[in-house]
Amino acid sequence: MDKPDQRLFEADLTSAEFRAGALKGYWGLAGTDVLPEQPEWPLRILWVQAAPRTEAPDRFYVQLDLEGYKAVSPTGTFWNPSTGASLAHDKRPKGKKDSRCAKVFRTDWEGGRAFYHPYDRLAAAGHPKWVTEQPSLIWDSTHTIVDYLEEIQSLLNSADYLGL
Repeated sequence: MDKPDQRLFEADLTSAEFRAGALKGYWGLAGTDVLPEQPEWPLRILWVQAAPRTEAPDRFYVQLDLEGYKAVSPTGTFWNPSTGASLAHDKRPKGKKDSRCAKVFRTDWEGGRAFYHPYDRLAAAGHPKWVTEQPSLIWDSTHTIVDYLEEIQSLLNSADYLGL
């Protein structure tokens, strides 16, 4: 039987906002073309579209831990569906030095096991000042997976995104 957090997540996957982003090619749930099946709940693999850059993929996969969703923010990192492990640091997207893109996708914090962003559960827990410094980016139960994916997708399509 599905858990309440899983039902909330799956409901958000059927929302107009999620479907619109998927139809535009911005994001989606990883399918059987790259995974035999989704991992056991609360983990899910999604993909996010990236701007064209030399020798960089047009999408990146992310594995998110959605336990407690929507009351608790997701946490996650870039994922390699071929190996079933975190994406190697040299295969992760890079941003211009000191840019927001570089900071969110950094690998020198927590070994790259989470996005360095206020929406990310692990990052937010370690940065209590973010509540006052970046209040619009603090996760609450009104946020959805679309908000999380929009942040990642916007960074991967910013002028600060360099590719690999």
